[in-house]
Amino acid sequence: MELINLYLPDSVSLAGALALILINLLCSFISTALSLGGGLLMLVSLSFIVPPVALVPVHGIIQLGSNFARIFVSLKDLDIKIILPFMGGTLIGSFLGANVVEVLSPAIGQIGVGLFILYSLFGKFPKLGKKYIFFGGIASSTMSVMFGASGPLVATLIKNMNFNPIKHVATHGSMMTFQHLFKSFAYFFIGFSFQQYLPLVTVMILVGFLGTYLGKLVLISKGQSYFKKILSIILFFGAIRLIYFGFQNL
Repeated sequence: MELINLYLPDSVSLAGALALILINLLCSFISTALSLGGGLLMLVSLSFIVPPVALVPVHGIIQLGSNFARIFVSLKDLDIKIILPFMGGTLIGSFLGANVVEVLSPAIGQIGVGLFILYSLFGKFPKLGKKYIFFGGIASSTMSVMFGASGPLVATLIKNMNFNPIKHVATHGSMMTFQHLFKSFAYFFIGFSFQQYLPLVTVMILVGFLGTYLGKLVLISKGQSYFKKILSIILFFGAIRLIYFGFQNL
């Protein structure tokens, strides 16, 4: 037991680590079966276990692995013509976000993440087509570096392109992979140390591959509204908690 604890971050207990591993299995399943929601749930779950300063960067590297798994199981369904301009926008947005996040306190970050989740639940992102994909990459990546989860915003960029479910999941997953990759690089260059989290994150990503595979097999159709309602309730209270503790820490 003590040997296992040596590979865990100081702020994460063994029980917390096991909980995160199981939650990531569920989140990977949700992200693939429903296309989105898993990233937001992972962000809320992390907020209970890791310190505020590590919330967004650790979430980013976990989601990098999770979304890469979605590419791996749906490689032939990728739409390169959409992915390439999005990558260019993502690179610029990550640079902009990194310059802003350096001056933000962790408390402001917590409040921002909470508000972003609430808007993802109750707000309405504009419907944008292919010609806006580059600018969508800039905007979503800037917010991703600052607040963590931008999956719902990215989903609106491809929602009205009428892809079949598998192609939608594959394209969305590839866009999010590059976004989280550049975000992780951004946090690395501004000084965040990923080293202590790597053993835990590696196990979470490997387990996430199983969730992704199961999610592709299911691609939920029946019971989707019921499932999404439960997920929305969890995300709502998680967002309120983040905002509350953010204001307490100001």
